[in-house]
Amino acid sequence: MMIKFSAPLWAASVLLLAGCAAPAPKQPPVLVQTPPRIVVVADPKLTELLAYQASLRLMTPSELVKAQLELARADHAPHNTIRRAMLQATLRTPGDLARAQTLLDAITQASSDEAKLLAPLAQVLSGQYADLRRQDEVVEKLNGQLREAQRRNDQLNEKLEALKNIERSLSVRPAAGAPK
Repeated sequence: MMIKFSAPLWAASVLLLAGCAAPAPKQPPVLVQTPPRIVVVADPKLTELLAYQASLRLMTPSELVKAQLELARADHAPHNTIRRAMLQATLRTPGDLARAQTLLDAITQASSDEAKLLAPLAQVLSGQYADLRRQDEVVEKLNGQLREAQRRNDQLNEKLEALKNIERSLSVRPAAGAPK
């Protein structure tokens, strides 16, 4: 004898059998280690100095001169000293990077609370300025080598032209022993 199942009865029996099936084994949760969070509370003076550094890059030469005049009138507080160093490094006339490093060295050696707060920034800037000085020295050395190579090239071209002139003068003269 054959039993006919209706569609709802069929679906119910499938669900009932599915419920009897063994549950999937639970996997232990994967533990992910996250690095510890470091919260840095930025000092307003540091934030202002970083903004000042960014603004220097956008200034025109006349604006840089105006900023230099304003800083000359400012007091010698550590944050103004760092501003002076940043401005010196931006001007990049001969000796400016060395002067900027000297200003920053005074901050790293000072004992005031503000100087101690700004000392890490002064150390980073001083390191960058030292790198820039080394790069400038390499560029100057390469420029000297290029000038010397150009000078030698000019001398060789002069000698070559002199030899060409001698060759031309020889070809114009009649050969020796030729009938006249």
